[in-house]
Amino acid sequence: MSTPETEKKKSFTISAPPETDVWRKPPSTNVFNAPTHPLIPSPIPLQSFQRARLTFSGPWTTRYDQGGLLLILTTTKATTTDSDAYWLKTGIEFYMSVPNLSTVATREWSDWSVFPLSEREVEGDGKGKVTVEARRESDELGTSLWVYQILPTAAAAAAGQRVPLREVTWFFADEEGGGWNLDIRAMAARPAKEGDVVGKKELVVEFEDVQIEVAEVV
Repeated sequence: MSTPETEKKKSFTISAPPETDVWRKPPSTNVFNAPTHPLIPSPIPLQSFQRARLTFSGPWTTRYDQGGLLLILTTTKATTTDSDAYWLKTGIEFYMSVPNLSTVATREWSDWSVFPLSEREVEGDGKGKVTVEARRESDELGTSLWVYQILPTAAAAAAGQRVPLREVTWFFADEEGGGWNLDIRAMAARPAKEGDVVGKKELVVEFEDVQIEVAEVV
């Protein structure tokens, strides 16, 4: 049975300087230096996680500018650092001169998918608010982590309307028997070198309406 959702957190910002990222690519790239903001007081047992949602916006100007939700899996059976943890990030990434919905899932290495925003969402200054949610879902084949965009109008959100972006089948695969903890954070990153930045040096991403839901572990 689920415990009540955590109270919505107040709005906050994250400032990301150049050359920050969360990314792991063969043969040797393993970067985990993006600034983050904790959304829960401390990591929780993976088995208790139900969903996490947040809304954010930013002045995306430079290739690979990004912000959104970061889920970090660590094992309790060995010392694990952020740089060798399993993790998932989802949110906005600025690529091919436009902001896109972006999800990266990482075990040994990262893989990346992008999904276009609607024209209405990127018109003007491109700072329109975006809401993403990662949630546990089960079907006849097992349990996965599903990532969604929550549609922007109040009526659509109230009706639970959402756009499926990614199914991550391995996320809960090893949770039976415990041994895995989950940290939930907001993050922002600006991977570009300072000389390649368009506009202000630091990317400042604004966050609000954080919702976290967990369940009791029996």
